[in-house]
Amino acid sequence: MDRRTPGFSIIELLIVITMLAILAAIAVPRLLDASEDASTTALTTDLQMLRRQITLYKSQHGERGPHLDENGQTDSANLVRRLRERTTAAGKLDDTGPFGPYMKSWPANPYADPSICKAVAFGTQTQPPRDGTTGWYYNTNTCVISANSTEGGEELDPTQ
Repeated sequence: MDRRTPGFSIIELLIVITMLAILAAIAVPRLLDASEDASTTALTTDLQMLRRQITLYKSQHGERGPHLDENGQTDSANLVRRLRERTTAAGKLDDTGPFGPYMKSWPANPYADPSICKAVAFGTQTQPPRDGTTGWYYNTNTCVISANSTEGGEELDPTQ
């Protein structure tokens, strides 16, 4: 009469644990790559959308960028509002204006710190500073927006 209880031997358990470790070693790097690919895709899509909306804004406002107020003065504080709200042909924010809104919400740069991922820096440099102080960089001479994070978005820099 066999008195052993049914179950797995230590060898069988070690084999299963080894197989699981091998599978994990293969799967984890692939998952990390998928996460990086998702961030890159999100940034690419957001940059393309922002650039299209800025181009549309300019075409409807006599080639004026959304960083300019109705008097042609730099008003970078309202750039996001001019793209998210209605405006007149001169670029004045007006709830009854015939133009806009161009987007529902301002996107977050997935490579930037969450506390600054939607912030925009302004300047005239051809390339964004890539200093990570904001999520986005807007060139007031060319009206081109770029990623300002220390990583991500290099393939979409306007000078490359």
